[in-house]
Amino acid sequence: MKNVWLFSLLVGVLSFASISIVQAQQGGTPVKELQQWAERGDADAQFELGIRQITGEGVEKNEAEGLKWVKKAAEQNHLRAQHILGSLYEDGVAVEKDLVKAAEWYTKAADAGLPMAQHSLGILNDLGRGVKKDPAKAAQWFQKAASQGYAPAQAAYASKVERGEGVEKNTAKAALWYLKSSQQGYVPAMTRLAYLYYTGSGVPVDYRRAAAWYLRASRSDEPWATNDLAWFLATCPDPYLQNGDEAVQQAKIALKMLAEAGAEERHEMVDTMAAALARNGEFMEAILWQKKAIALLAEDKDVTDEERKELEAEFKSRLALYQDQKPYTDKEEEGEKGATALPQDTILQEENLPQGKPKSSKPKRSRGTVV
Repeated sequence: MKNVWLFSLLVGVLSFASISIVQAQQGGTPVKELQQWAERGDADAQFELGIRQITGEGVEKNEAEGLKWVKKAAEQNHLRAQHILGSLYEDGVAVEKDLVKAAEWYTKAADAGLPMAQHSLGILNDLGRGVKKDPAKAAQWFQKAASQGYAPAQAAYASKVERGEGVEKNTAKAALWYLKSSQQGYVPAMTRLAYLYYTGSGVPVDYRRAAAWYLRASRSDEPWATNDLAWFLATCPDPYLQNGDEAVQQAKIALKMLAEAGAEERHEMVDTMAAALARNGEFMEAILWQKKAIALLAEDKDVTDEERKELEAEFKSRLALYQDQKPYTDKEEEGEKGATALPQDTILQEENLPQGKPKSSKPKRSRGTVV
Protein backbone atom coordinates (compact mmCIF):
# COMPACT_ATOMS: atom_id res chain seq x y z
CA MET A 1 0.00 0.00 0.00
CA LYS A 2 2.86 2.39 0.78
CA ASN A 3 4.32 2.08 -2.73
CA VAL A 4 0.91 2.91 -4.23
CA TRP A 5 0.87 6.06 -2.11
CA LEU A 6 4.39 6.95 -3.18
CA PHE A 7 3.56 6.54 -6.88
CA SER A 8 0.55 8.84 -6.47
CA LEU A 9 2.74 11.36 -4.68
CA LEU A 10 5.36 11.22 -7.42
CA VAL A 11 2.80 11.73 -10.16
CA GLY A 12 1.04 14.48 -8.23
CA VAL A 13 4.11 16.62 -7.72
CA LEU A 14 4.61 16.93 -11.47
CA SER A 15 1.96 19.63 -11.63
CA PHE A 16 4.02 21.85 -9.31
CA ALA A 17 7.21 21.93 -11.37
CA SER A 18 8.07 25.15 -13.16
CA ILE A 19 8.03 23.43 -16.57
CA SER A 20 4.72 21.55 -16.68
CA ILE A 21 4.03 18.59 -18.93
CA VAL A 22 1.50 20.61 -20.91
CA GLN A 23 3.92 23.46 -21.46
CA ALA A 24 6.65 21.04 -22.49
CA GLN A 25 4.36 19.27 -24.94
CA GLN A 26 3.44 22.59 -26.50
CA GLY A 27 7.14 23.11 -27.08
CA GLY A 28 7.21 19.99 -29.24
CA THR A 29 10.16 18.25 -27.54
CA PRO A 30 9.28 17.97 -23.83
CA VAL A 31 12.00 15.49 -22.88
CA LYS A 32 14.74 17.36 -24.71
CA GLU A 33 13.63 20.65 -23.23
CA LEU A 34 13.60 19.24 -19.73
CA GLN A 35 16.96 17.58 -20.33
CA GLN A 36 18.50 20.83 -21.52
CA TRP A 37 17.27 22.81 -18.54
CA ALA A 38 18.27 20.01 -16.15
CA GLU A 39 21.79 19.86 -17.59
CA ARG A 40 22.08 23.63 -17.17
CA GLY A 41 21.49 23.08 -13.45
CA ASP A 42 17.84 24.16 -13.17
CA ALA A 43 16.60 22.39 -10.02
CA ASP A 44 12.93 22.46 -11.03
CA ALA A 45 13.72 20.82 -14.36
CA GLN A 46 15.94 18.24 -12.66
CA PHE A 47 13.16 17.47 -10.22
CA GLU A 48 10.45 17.09 -12.89
CA LEU A 49 12.66 15.09 -15.22
CA GLY A 50 13.66 12.79 -12.38
CA ILE A 51 10.07 12.20 -11.26
CA ARG A 52 8.92 11.49 -14.80
CA GLN A 53 11.71 9.00 -15.38
CA ILE A 54 11.01 7.21 -12.10
CA THR A 55 7.27 6.92 -12.81
CA GLY A 56 7.49 6.54 -16.59
CA GLU A 57 5.08 9.45 -16.94
CA GLY A 58 5.42 10.64 -20.54
CA VAL A 59 8.95 9.22 -20.91
CA GLU A 60 10.63 5.85 -20.93
CA LYS A 61 10.83 4.62 -17.36
CA ASN A 62 14.38 4.68 -15.98
CA GLU A 63 14.49 4.66 -12.18
CA ALA A 64 18.28 4.92 -11.91
CA GLU A 65 18.44 7.95 -14.20
CA GLY A 66 15.44 9.50 -12.48
CA LEU A 67 17.02 9.05 -9.08
CA LYS A 68 20.13 10.82 -10.31
CA TRP A 69 18.18 13.92 -11.31
CA VAL A 70 16.08 14.01 -8.14
CA LYS A 71 19.30 13.81 -6.11
CA LYS A 72 20.82 16.68 -8.08
CA ALA A 73 17.75 18.81 -7.37
CA ALA A 74 17.74 17.82 -3.69
CA GLU A 75 21.41 18.74 -3.36
CA GLN A 76 20.45 22.22 -4.58
CA ASN A 77 18.03 22.50 -1.65
CA HIS A 78 14.95 21.88 -3.76
CA LEU A 79 12.57 21.10 -0.88
CA ARG A 80 10.11 18.88 -2.73
CA ALA A 81 12.99 16.94 -4.24
CA GLN A 82 14.43 16.41 -0.75
CA HIS A 83 11.07 15.12 0.47
CA ILE A 84 10.62 12.78 -2.50
CA LEU A 85 14.17 11.52 -2.11
CA GLY A 86 13.38 10.72 1.51
CA SER A 87 10.28 8.83 0.38
CA LEU A 88 12.31 6.83 -2.14
CA TYR A 89 14.77 5.81 0.56
CA GLU A 90 11.95 4.99 2.97
CA ASP A 91 10.26 2.65 0.51
CA GLY A 92 13.26 1.33 -1.36
CA VAL A 93 12.04 2.63 -4.72
CA ALA A 94 14.80 3.30 -7.28
CA VAL A 95 17.32 2.93 -4.45
CA GLU A 96 18.14 0.50 -1.66
CA LYS A 97 15.87 1.02 1.33
CA ASP A 98 17.59 3.13 3.98
CA LEU A 99 15.45 4.61 6.76
CA VAL A 100 18.32 6.60 8.23
CA LYS A 101 18.88 8.40 4.91
CA ALA A 102 15.13 8.84 4.55
CA ALA A 103 15.07 10.63 7.90
CA GLU A 104 18.07 12.76 6.92
CA TRP A 105 16.44 14.01 3.70
CA TYR A 106 13.07 14.56 5.39
CA THR A 107 14.87 16.58 8.06
CA LYS A 108 16.52 18.87 5.49
CA ALA A 109 13.16 19.75 3.95
CA ALA A 110 11.34 19.81 7.29
CA ASP A 111 13.85 22.22 8.83
CA ALA A 112 13.29 24.48 5.83
CA GLY A 113 9.54 24.46 6.51
CA LEU A 114 8.05 22.00 3.98
CA PRO A 115 4.87 20.68 5.67
CA MET A 116 4.82 17.37 3.79
CA ALA A 117 8.34 16.63 4.97
CA GLN A 118 7.48 17.67 8.51
CA HIS A 119 4.58 15.23 8.48
CA SER A 120 6.71 12.42 7.04
CA LEU A 121 9.41 13.05 9.63
CA GLY A 122 6.77 13.06 12.34
CA ILE A 123 5.67 9.59 11.25
CA LEU A 124 9.23 8.27 11.41
CA ASN A 125 9.64 9.71 14.91
CA ASP A 126 6.30 8.27 15.94
CA LEU A 127 7.19 4.76 14.76
CA GLY A 128 10.91 4.84 15.50
CA ARG A 129 11.87 4.23 11.86
CA GLY A 130 15.36 5.47 11.00
CA VAL A 131 15.38 7.57 14.19
CA LYS A 132 14.81 6.94 17.86
CA LYS A 133 11.13 6.61 18.70
CA ASP A 134 10.03 9.91 20.18
CA PRO A 135 6.26 10.65 20.49
CA ALA A 136 6.94 14.18 21.72
CA LYS A 137 9.14 15.04 18.75
CA ALA A 138 6.59 13.43 16.42
CA ALA A 139 3.87 15.64 17.90
CA GLN A 140 6.07 18.71 17.41
CA TRP A 141 6.61 17.94 13.72
CA PHE A 142 2.91 17.19 13.20
CA GLN A 143 2.05 20.49 14.85
CA LYS A 144 4.45 22.42 12.63
CA ALA A 145 2.89 20.93 9.49
CA ALA A 146 -0.63 21.27 10.88
CA SER A 147 -0.09 24.96 11.57
CA GLN A 148 0.65 25.39 7.87
CA GLY A 149 -2.71 23.87 6.97
CA TYR A 150 -1.50 20.41 5.90
CA ALA A 151 -4.61 18.25 6.40
CA PRO A 152 -2.96 14.84 7.09
CA ALA A 153 -0.75 16.47 9.72
CA GLN A 154 -3.72 18.23 11.28
CA ALA A 155 -5.38 14.84 11.75
CA ALA A 156 -2.16 13.27 13.01
CA TYR A 157 -1.62 16.05 15.53
CA ALA A 158 -5.26 15.80 16.60
CA SER A 159 -4.76 12.11 17.25
CA LYS A 160 -1.75 12.85 19.44
CA VAL A 161 -3.63 15.49 21.40
CA GLU A 162 -6.71 13.28 21.74
CA ARG A 163 -4.68 10.44 23.27
CA GLY A 164 -2.11 12.56 25.08
CA GLU A 165 0.83 10.92 23.32
CA GLY A 166 3.90 13.15 23.41
CA VAL A 167 1.72 16.13 24.23
CA GLU A 168 -0.80 17.11 26.88
CA LYS A 169 -4.16 15.44 26.40
CA ASN A 170 -6.93 17.79 25.34
CA THR A 171 -9.93 16.25 23.57
CA ALA A 172 -11.56 19.62 22.85
CA LYS A 173 -8.39 20.82 21.13
CA ALA A 174 -8.20 17.51 19.25
CA ALA A 175 -11.76 17.95 17.99
CA LEU A 176 -10.91 21.38 16.63
CA TRP A 177 -7.87 20.04 14.73
CA TYR A 178 -9.94 17.16 13.36
CA LEU A 179 -12.45 19.74 12.17
CA LYS A 180 -9.75 21.79 10.43
CA SER A 181 -8.57 18.66 8.62
CA SER A 182 -12.11 17.52 7.82
CA GLN A 183 -13.01 20.86 6.28
CA GLN A 184 -10.18 20.27 3.80
CA GLY A 185 -11.72 16.95 2.78
CA TYR A 186 -9.41 14.59 4.65
CA VAL A 187 -11.52 11.46 5.12
CA PRO A 188 -9.78 9.90 8.18
CA ALA A 189 -10.33 13.16 10.06
CA MET A 190 -14.01 13.19 9.09
CA THR A 191 -14.68 9.73 10.46
CA ARG A 192 -12.78 10.46 13.66
CA LEU A 193 -14.64 13.74 14.19
CA ALA A 194 -17.91 11.90 13.62
CA TYR A 195 -16.88 9.40 16.29
CA LEU A 196 -16.12 12.22 18.75
CA TYR A 197 -19.63 13.57 18.21
CA TYR A 198 -21.03 10.05 18.57
CA THR A 199 -19.32 9.49 21.92
CA GLY A 200 -19.23 13.05 23.24
CA SER A 201 -15.44 13.19 23.43
CA GLY A 202 -14.19 16.77 23.34
CA VAL A 203 -17.56 17.92 21.99
CA PRO A 204 -21.15 17.40 23.17
CA VAL A 205 -22.89 14.23 21.98
CA ASP A 206 -24.47 15.20 18.66
CA TYR A 207 -25.77 12.34 16.53
CA ARG A 208 -26.84 14.59 13.67
CA ARG A 209 -23.39 16.06 13.25
CA ALA A 210 -21.95 12.57 13.53
CA ALA A 211 -24.34 11.45 10.80
CA ALA A 212 -23.40 14.37 8.58
CA TRP A 213 -19.67 13.74 8.84
CA TYR A 214 -20.08 10.00 8.32
CA LEU A 215 -22.20 10.76 5.27
CA ARG A 216 -19.63 13.14 3.78
CA ALA A 217 -16.78 10.71 4.43
CA SER A 218 -18.71 7.91 2.74
CA ARG A 219 -18.66 9.80 -0.55
CA SER A 220 -14.99 8.96 -0.87
CA ASP A 221 -13.68 5.69 -2.28
CA GLU A 222 -12.68 4.56 1.21
CA PRO A 223 -14.53 1.33 2.16
CA TRP A 224 -14.05 1.83 5.89
CA ALA A 225 -15.72 5.23 5.76
CA THR A 226 -18.71 3.64 4.06
CA ASN A 227 -18.70 0.86 6.64
CA ASP A 228 -18.75 3.49 9.42
CA LEU A 229 -21.85 5.08 7.91
CA ALA A 230 -23.55 1.68 7.65
CA TRP A 231 -22.79 0.95 11.32
CA PHE A 232 -24.12 4.35 12.35
CA LEU A 233 -27.39 3.87 10.45
CA ALA A 234 -27.82 0.41 11.93
CA THR A 235 -26.91 1.04 15.56
CA CYS A 236 -27.31 4.75 16.40
CA PRO A 237 -28.98 5.25 19.81
CA ASP A 238 -31.23 7.92 18.27
CA PRO A 239 -34.08 5.93 16.66
CA TYR A 240 -34.88 8.83 14.35
CA LEU A 241 -31.53 8.35 12.65
CA GLN A 242 -31.71 4.57 12.30
CA ASN A 243 -32.31 3.31 8.77
CA GLY A 244 -32.01 -0.42 8.24
CA ASP A 245 -32.53 -0.43 4.49
CA GLU A 246 -29.90 2.23 3.84
CA ALA A 247 -27.55 0.58 6.33
CA VAL A 248 -27.74 -2.67 4.35
CA GLN A 249 -27.02 -0.84 1.09
CA GLN A 250 -24.02 0.98 2.54
CA ALA A 251 -22.67 -2.23 4.12
CA LYS A 252 -22.90 -3.96 0.73
CA ILE A 253 -21.04 -1.09 -0.93
CA ALA A 254 -18.27 -1.24 1.67
CA LEU A 255 -17.82 -4.99 1.19
CA LYS A 256 -17.81 -4.58 -2.58
CA MET A 257 -15.15 -1.87 -2.47
CA LEU A 258 -12.99 -4.03 -0.22
CA ALA A 259 -13.32 -6.99 -2.61
CA GLU A 260 -12.53 -4.82 -5.64
CA ALA A 261 -9.37 -3.64 -3.88
CA GLY A 262 -8.30 -7.28 -3.61
CA ALA A 263 -8.53 -7.31 0.19
CA GLU A 264 -9.92 -10.17 2.25
CA GLU A 265 -13.26 -9.88 3.99
CA ARG A 266 -12.91 -8.39 7.45
CA HIS A 267 -14.83 -9.49 10.52
CA GLU A 268 -15.60 -5.83 11.34
CA MET A 269 -17.44 -5.30 8.06
CA VAL A 270 -19.26 -8.62 8.28
CA ASP A 271 -20.35 -7.66 11.80
CA THR A 272 -21.66 -4.37 10.37
CA MET A 273 -23.63 -6.21 7.69
CA ALA A 274 -25.23 -8.39 10.35
CA ALA A 275 -26.23 -5.33 12.39
CA ALA A 276 -27.67 -3.65 9.29
CA LEU A 277 -29.74 -6.71 8.36
CA ALA A 278 -31.04 -6.99 11.90
CA ARG A 279 -32.04 -3.30 11.93
CA ASN A 280 -33.88 -3.96 8.68
CA GLY A 281 -35.78 -6.85 10.25
CA GLU A 282 -33.93 -9.55 8.29
CA PHE A 283 -32.95 -11.60 11.32
CA MET A 284 -32.24 -14.94 9.65
CA GLU A 285 -29.71 -13.34 7.35
CA ALA A 286 -28.31 -11.34 10.27
CA ILE A 287 -27.69 -14.55 12.20
CA LEU A 288 -25.77 -16.09 9.29
CA TRP A 289 -23.61 -13.00 8.82
CA GLN A 290 -22.92 -12.73 12.55
CA LYS A 291 -21.78 -16.36 12.67
CA LYS A 292 -19.50 -15.59 9.72
CA ALA A 293 -18.06 -12.60 11.60
CA ILE A 294 -17.28 -14.82 14.58
CA ALA A 295 -15.55 -17.35 12.33
CA LEU A 296 -13.45 -14.65 10.61
CA LEU A 297 -12.48 -13.19 13.98
CA ALA A 298 -11.19 -16.58 15.10
CA GLU A 299 -8.93 -16.73 12.02
CA ASP A 300 -7.58 -13.16 12.25
CA LYS A 301 -3.90 -13.37 13.19
CA ASP A 302 -3.60 -9.59 13.55
CA VAL A 303 -5.84 -9.57 16.62
CA THR A 304 -4.28 -10.13 20.04
CA ASP A 305 -5.72 -12.80 22.33
CA GLU A 306 -7.09 -10.11 24.63
CA GLU A 307 -8.75 -8.24 21.78
CA ARG A 308 -10.13 -11.49 20.35
CA LYS A 309 -11.69 -12.44 23.67
CA GLU A 310 -13.35 -9.05 24.03
CA LEU A 311 -14.62 -8.94 20.45
CA GLU A 312 -15.85 -12.51 20.57
CA ALA A 313 -17.97 -11.65 23.61
CA GLU A 314 -19.43 -8.64 21.77
CA PHE A 315 -20.13 -10.63 18.60
CA LYS A 316 -21.82 -13.45 20.51
CA SER A 317 -23.97 -11.03 22.49
CA ARG A 318 -25.19 -9.52 19.22
CA LEU A 319 -25.82 -12.97 17.81
CA ALA A 320 -28.04 -13.73 20.80
CA LEU A 321 -30.01 -10.54 20.12
CA TYR A 322 -30.60 -11.47 16.48
CA GLN A 323 -31.68 -14.96 17.51
CA ASP A 324 -34.24 -13.26 19.75
CA GLN A 325 -35.41 -11.15 16.78
CA LYS A 326 -33.95 -7.95 18.19
CA PRO A 327 -31.58 -5.47 16.51
CA TYR A 328 -28.45 -4.20 18.21
CA THR A 329 -28.28 -0.58 19.38
CA ASP A 330 -25.18 1.17 20.69
CA LYS A 331 -25.28 2.44 24.25
CA GLU A 332 -25.94 6.16 24.46
CA GLU A 333 -22.85 7.91 25.80
CA GLU A 334 -23.09 10.62 28.44
CA GLY A 335 -20.17 12.51 26.94
CA GLU A 336 -17.53 14.59 28.68
CA LYS A 337 -18.70 17.09 31.24
CA GLY A 338 -18.14 20.67 30.19
CA ALA A 339 -17.63 19.85 26.51
CA THR A 340 -18.59 22.77 24.29
CA ALA A 341 -19.75 22.88 20.69
CA LEU A 342 -17.54 23.88 17.78
CA PRO A 343 -19.06 27.06 16.32
CA GLN A 344 -16.79 26.65 13.28
CA ASP A 345 -18.56 23.40 12.35
CA THR A 346 -21.23 24.19 9.75
CA ILE A 347 -21.70 20.62 8.51
CA LEU A 348 -25.45 20.52 9.21
CA GLN A 349 -26.09 23.59 7.08
CA GLU A 350 -23.76 22.33 4.35
CA GLU A 351 -25.46 18.93 4.22
CA ASN A 352 -28.90 20.52 4.62
CA LEU A 353 -29.75 18.36 7.62
CA PRO A 354 -32.22 19.48 10.32
CA GLN A 355 -30.61 20.54 13.59
CA GLY A 356 -33.47 19.34 15.80
CA LYS A 357 -35.44 16.13 16.23
CA PRO A 358 -38.54 15.51 14.11
CA LYS A 359 -41.85 16.49 15.67
CA SER A 360 -43.23 12.95 15.41
CA SER A 361 -43.32 11.38 18.88
CA LYS A 362 -43.13 7.74 17.76
CA PRO A 363 -40.30 6.65 15.49
CA LYS A 364 -40.63 3.57 13.30
CA ARG A 365 -39.75 0.35 15.02
CA SER A 366 -36.97 -0.92 12.80
CA ARG A 367 -36.37 1.88 10.29
CA GLY A 368 -35.83 5.56 10.88
CA THR A 369 -35.61 8.68 8.82
CA VAL A 370 -33.15 8.85 5.95
CA VAL A 371 -29.95 10.64 6.86
